[in-house]
Amino acid sequence: MTNANTSTAVEDLEAKLASRTAQIRDLATMGAVVTSILEMNAVLSVTMDMAIRLVDGEVGALMTEESGELQTQVSWGVGDQFVKSLMYEDELDLPTYCFQKRETIILTDLEVKSDEGITLDTVMATPIQTRDKCLGVAIIINKANGGNYTPEDKEALEMLLNFVAVAVENSRLIKDKLRQQKIDQEMAIARQVQETILPATVEIVKGAQVGAVYFPAREVGGDFYDIVPVDDNRYYVIIGDVSNKGVPAALVMSACSGIISSILEQEPQIAVSELAGRVNQLMVDHVIKDREMFVTLFFSCFDMEARKLTYCNGGHMPGLFWSDELQKIIELAEGGPIVGQFGDMVFKEGEQRIASGDRLFLYTDGLTEAMDADGNLFGRERAEQVLSAEIGLNPKEFCLRVKEWVDRFAQGAAEDTHDDFTIVQVRVD
Repeated sequence: MTNANTSTAVEDLEAKLASRTAQIRDLATMGAVVTSILEMNAVLSVTMDMAIRLVDGEVGALMTEESGELQTQVSWGVGDQFVKSLMYEDELDLPTYCFQKRETIILTDLEVKSDEGITLDTVMATPIQTRDKCLGVAIIINKANGGNYTPEDKEALEMLLNFVAVAVENSRLIKDKLRQQKIDQEMAIARQVQETILPATVEIVKGAQVGAVYFPAREVGGDFYDIVPVDDNRYYVIIGDVSNKGVPAALVMSACSGIISSILEQEPQIAVSELAGRVNQLMVDHVIKDREMFVTLFFSCFDMEARKLTYCNGGHMPGLFWSDELQKIIELAEGGPIVGQFGDMVFKEGEQRIASGDRLFLYTDGLTEAMDADGNLFGRERAEQVLSAEIGLNPKEFCLRVKEWVDRFAQGAAEDTHDDFTIVQVRVD
């Protein structure tokens, strides 16, 4: 080799080394920029610009996996349908093949013209992946100045997308964390509202013993109960539940509780059926605006002087009445529909004679819908079984014993199968 040739070869190597050094420097800068961005859309938009410039591309698209499918998030100069029409092997389109195989695919010298008028010469599909999983695919089509994509282009794009994968994961983690923080804040507010609604202590009423307990779950529901003495011989026992969860449910139940208290304060002699109708109409007119939200309520009034129980079931779980004389359970189902959805409804009223030893057992559906490890429900029959089996306990002890039954039944079940529930028992002296 002559000195001239040697000199030329050295100059070429120096030029390539300088170019490579500059590219690595650029990649380091790009990586620092990409990983500093916390918002997903911004990450992908910046990545699209960087990828096109890095490999001297003409047009391209970035796709990420969403709910098991690749979805185009950013595209420059190429339509979503065109990208997905690029068929490759195993009857898979190019992006899907690249995603599933987790390897870069370079196609060269294609000379194909699409229906969109794009002349396809060369394509590079590169996975956006971490060590554990593939997050998406980058598709870069054609060199801006002609030619094909090279192994050097492949290496450079893969290095950039390694940074991008970290940024995408960080963005998703932060999004999940913010979402969880929002949920936690809402649950805290809902708990505060519910703690305000639920009685701090159970009222002592003449001629009866009352037990009532609310058992919270991870998600705060709209459970509600109240014991309201209206004179020396009469008192209301009310239990309810909102169909939703969290803050909306707590606020609706708070409004409902306020309406009931206001009506009973103004009209303590009101019949239970009329109370149900009034509450329903006010909830329809002024509180519930969402057609998918409603309230179930069970209204009952004990008259200790007349020795009778009147009740009205507004779409709730029927009350269970234990007749001590008959030694059997009687279902209290008379009433009407759910509360807060249908205006101008007429609610029916039921009546039951009461004697010493009789009991009323009320509960929300979180009790009967508790699941065991196999997905079986606690159910109405077990609720009746508990009432019969534990009839000797006083109401407060009974409520706590019910929780023990549910805990044994649900042992081994996932936490998210547990709903909050409320139970109330009244024993006539």
